[in-house]
Amino acid sequence: MSAVEKIKAAAAELSPDEQVELFRWWVQSDTFKQRHLAALKREIAIGVEDLERGRYQTYTDASAMQLAEEVGRSGRKQLKDSRKKSGA
Repeated sequence: MSAVEKIKAAAAELSPDEQVELFRWWVQSDTFKQRHLAALKREIAIGVEDLERGRYQTYTDASAMQLAEEVGRSGRKQLKDSRKKSGA
């Protein structure tokens, strides 16, 4: 059994409060912060590259509202579909 599997198994045996404490500890750890910062830097670099290559969309107030409505509709549909699949 790998170290990760052992940690997962041990975490599964913790009480919910202990799991929250473990999660908080991990999120506050330097390792987590470094990984999170590195991921953010990669995402920013991708965004800057997209802008430099002209890969972006401009919006008016009306088109931004239309986009928000479409995103909301899509999200509600996905939620409804996932609930149907899970039998909820």
